[in-house]
Amino acid sequence: MYFDRRLWELTRGLRGRIALAVLLGLAAAAFGIARFALLGALLARVFKGSGIGAIAALAAGVGGAVLLRPLLDHARTIVAHENAGRVQEALRGRLYDKIAELGPAWFAGERTGGVMLSVVDGVEQLQSFFGQYLPQVAVAALTPLAIFLFIVWWDAPVATVMLAAALVTLIAPAAWNSIESRKSRARQHALKNFGAEFLDAVQGLPTLKAFGQSRAYGERLAERARELSDTTMRVLATSVMTRGITDASVAVGAAAALILGVWRVSHGLMTIEALLIVLMCGTEVFRPLRDLRTVLHQGLVGQSAAAGIHE
Repeated sequence: MYFDRRLWELTRGLRGRIALAVLLGLAAAAFGIARFALLGALLARVFKGSGIGAIAALAAGVGGAVLLRPLLDHARTIVAHENAGRVQEALRGRLYDKIAELGPAWFAGERTGGVMLSVVDGVEQLQSFFGQYLPQVAVAALTPLAIFLFIVWWDAPVATVMLAAALVTLIAPAAWNSIESRKSRARQHALKNFGAEFLDAVQGLPTLKAFGQSRAYGERLAERARELSDTTMRVLATSVMTRGITDASVAVGAAAALILGVWRVSHGLMTIEALLIVLMCGTEVFRPLRDLRTVLHQGLVGQSAAAGIHE
């Protein structure tokens, strides 16, 4: 997980809407739990040979949950991206006011490319942090606890194993946060240098040609490009490693819960209906964590963008 207090301060006045996005995400997760719980109960009724009425009622409940979950998830996404847009708009205003306050004399001593990357590209990259990463972290942290409270009623040992696996999956990638922070900041620095050099080359191309320095400056620009490429590959490599940690934790946790559940059923300590419900809901336990994994590298981009804006 990653959390930046400087970025969080930018959400002042919008934290109620952020809480609304988190609540919509939790409501969507609740319907996901209901869907799998009803599906597990439906399969148990089929195995028991229950009447068509009970099976049809459960099937209708599953269908309703399937329809409601994406609607709530879509509403959460809309609210989250609107929040990100408002934060970006306020940040652009603050940056413009700061530049106006510093005046032309300060601008004369700064490279145009670096300033433009921070003001334009840096702010745009924060869309992923506020619109996807920040709400998903809260949902990924709270959903396993909610599912544990539901599953513990059916079987406490299996619920405990699933909760432990979910917490490890959530916390383990944080061990790589310091590495990710250094590498993403290095990439941001390389991007800023390359942007400044490239813009200077475009603006001063006639002058460079007139003094015969176009080839030498081209070699310098190529060196900056290689530096940017190398730092980008390092950030991607670290992101892949973090994803591997998450995938391994999810796989081990799901397998451990399955093994324990089957063992308890075989020894008469757990009903087959409870096992089916637990196994179905187990998918929902790790779903927010997998969603967080997909946006984690975008959160690192927001982290490096924040560093560039701060500078």
